[in-house]
Amino acid sequence: MNKKLLILSLIVLSMLLCIPLASALEPVTAFPDKSKYAPGEKGTMYVDFYNDRDVAVELKNITLTYTSWNAYIGGNWVGNETRTVSIPISSRGIYVFSDLTFTVPTDGRAVSTSVSIRIGTDHGYEYGYGYINVPETPRYMDQVITLFTTQVVLLIVCTIIIAATIFLSTRRPQITWRKEEKAE
Repeated sequence: MNKKLLILSLIVLSMLLCIPLASALEPVTAFPDKSKYAPGEKGTMYVDFYNDRDVAVELKNITLTYTSWNAYIGGNWVGNETRTVSIPISSRGIYVFSDLTFTVPTDGRAVSTSVSIRIGTDHGYEYGYGYINVPETPRYMDQVITLFTTQVVLLIVCTIIIAATIFLSTRRPQITWRKEEKAE
């Protein structure tokens, strides 16, 4: 009986040791406020920072780099953003950046992109990744929709014209009788 109790105790102890591994959080996680965006649309990137250290840290800065949106336009690099902050985070504390906004480009850079995140603390850097989905619209989709709309309108008009033609051609004219004039 003692062997069974010992084995059962070891199994329970080993399961309890595995629980912290299963519930461990990543130091930096990120996600956008919507699953898909259109070109020119504004969105918000939520970034969660989890202080997994045993000591308090101070957040110094956060840098978001939209990988596929990087470009040198008008003498400036666009597609990344760095903010300087001073936020103390206690040990095992969480801070959520909920004011990180972005606008999907309207030019050729309007594609889905990964977002690399670097958060600077007084104890070093923490890294994380996010993703923004911009589905590709087929080229000339507006013209295709206009073409289909025009075809539907023309089909309706032609159907009305054909129905009116058939109706008028099958209708017999009324016979009117005239009195014959008598010859005198």
